[in-house]
Amino acid sequence: MERFGTIGSPVSIPRLLIGALLVAGSAVIAYAFLRYGLAAGAAVAVIPAVLCFIWLTLRNPAVAMFSMFIANYFLMGLSRYVFDAPFGVILDALIFYNILLLTLHALLRSVEWRRARTGITLAATIWLIYCSLQLVNPELISPAGWVMSFRSVALHFFLIVVLTQIQLSEFKYVRYMLVVWSVLTLCAVTKACMQKFLGFNDAENYWLFVMGARSTHVIRTGVRYFSFFSDAANFGGSMGMSMVVFAISALYFRNKWMKLYLLLVAAAACYGMLISGTRSALAVPFVGFAVFIALSGNVKVIIAGVMLLAGTFVFLNYTTIGQGNPLIRRARSAFDMQDASLQVRLRNQAHLREAMVGKPFGAGLGHSGARGAQFAPDSPVAQVPTDSWFVMIWVETGPVGIILHVGILLYILAWGAFQVVFRLRDPQVRGLTAALISGIGGIVVMSYANEVLGQIPTGVILYMSAAFVFLAPRFDREIAATRETTATLKPAAA
Repeated sequence: MERFGTIGSPVSIPRLLIGALLVAGSAVIAYAFLRYGLAAGAAVAVIPAVLCFIWLTLRNPAVAMFSMFIANYFLMGLSRYVFDAPFGVILDALIFYNILLLTLHALLRSVEWRRARTGITLAATIWLIYCSLQLVNPELISPAGWVMSFRSVALHFFLIVVLTQIQLSEFKYVRYMLVVWSVLTLCAVTKACMQKFLGFNDAENYWLFVMGARSTHVIRTGVRYFSFFSDAANFGGSMGMSMVVFAISALYFRNKWMKLYLLLVAAAACYGMLISGTRSALAVPFVGFAVFIALSGNVKVIIAGVMLLAGTFVFLNYTTIGQGNPLIRRARSAFDMQDASLQVRLRNQAHLREAMVGKPFGAGLGHSGARGAQFAPDSPVAQVPTDSWFVMIWVETGPVGIILHVGILLYILAWGAFQVVFRLRDPQVRGLTAALISGIGGIVVMSYANEVLGQIPTGVILYMSAAFVFLAPRFDREIAATRETTATLKPAAA
C-alpha cells in the first residue's frame, strides 16, 4: 500500500477483500435493523458513509473543505426543525476536522505552509489577537458571551482563510467552488419559491408565529421570504452576492453552456434577493457591479455600466413606474431617507453613542444585541438593537476595534483591486478574482445596515472568497507555468 501522504494516488486493495467487506457490512446492517429497530439500523448504516468520507478526505483534504462549505449552507435551516441542537458547533467541528487532516498530513509529508504566508493571514492574525485581548476588557461581564462572539467575529475568519490557502491552493478549486456555490444558490432560491408559491411548512410557521419572527417577516408591505437561511436579510444579502459573482464570472468562461448556466444562476439569485424583501440587499449589486466597472479598465464597459447603474437609480428613486408591483415598491423604499425603520435605526445608534462614552475598547464581545440579552442582560448596550454588523463591532470592540476591522476589510479590497488592475495576466484568473472582490465589496457595504458579514452561511463564503483573492498571484503563476510546459512539449512531440 502506498504512503498516506501521496494525496490522490490510487491505493491497491484486493477486490475479494472489498467484496467480503461489503457482504459483512450488509449483514451487520440487516441484523441491526431486525434485532434493534429502525434507529439502531439507521445509525449502523451511516457508518460506511462516514468511513468513506474519512477515506476520501484523507486522500484529498479539499473534499473536507468543500464538505464544510456545503454543510455551512444548510445549518441555519436545520435549526428550525431540531430545536436546541448545537448547529453552530457543527461548523466548528468541520473546521477543526480540516485542521486535524492538515496536522496528519504535516506529520507524514511536508506541507507548504508558505501558501498561507500572505497579507490576509497577517490581517486575520492581528484581528484574532485584538479580539482575544477583549477577554481582559474591564467592561466584560460574561466570558461565555465573549466565547460565542469570538468564534464568529474572529476565529472563523482566521481559520478559514488559512485552511483555504493551504488546502485549496490550485486554480481548479476556484472553479469547483463556483460550481458548488451555484448549485447551493439554486437550492436556496428553489426553497424560497416553495415558500412563496406553496406556503410555509409547520416548522417555518412555528418560527414565524410562535417564536416571534412574524414581526419582521410578515409585514405591511408583504411577506419577506428567507429560504433556509437564518432570516430574510441574510438570505437577501447572500443572493445579492451570488448574483454579482456569477454574473461577472460568466464573462470569463469560454464554454457557452457554462456562460449560460452562470447567467441563469445570477438571474435566479436576483429573484431570490427581490423576494427576500431586504432593501439593504440592493446595495450588494449596486456596489458590486460598480466595483467591477471600476476594475475593468475598459472605457466602453465603464460608460455602459455607469449609464446602467445611473438609470436603475433614477428609475427607483425618481419615478413611480411599476409602483403596483410589490417587489419594485419595496426596492424603491430603500432610497426613502424618511423611512420609519431607518429612523428607528438612527435613534438606536444615538442611544448607543451615549452608552459608549468612555469605552475605547468597547463594551465586550457578545455583549450587544441578542447575545447581550442572553449572556449580559445587565450591560447597557444589551438593551438596544445594533441592527448592523459595523455598529455591532463598534459597540463590542470600541472605536479602536471598528477602525481596525474596517481597515482590514478595505485592505483586502484594495490589495485585490491592485492585483486585478496591475499584476494579474491570465484573463480568467483576473476576471474571477474581480468577481469575488465585487461580491465582497457589496456585502461589506450592506453590512452597515444588517449583521450579514459574519453570519452563517455568508461569512464562510466571504472568508473563502477573500482567501482565493490572495491566492490569485499563485494561480496566475500556475497557469503561466502550465502554458510554458505545454509550449515546450509541443515541439518535442512534433
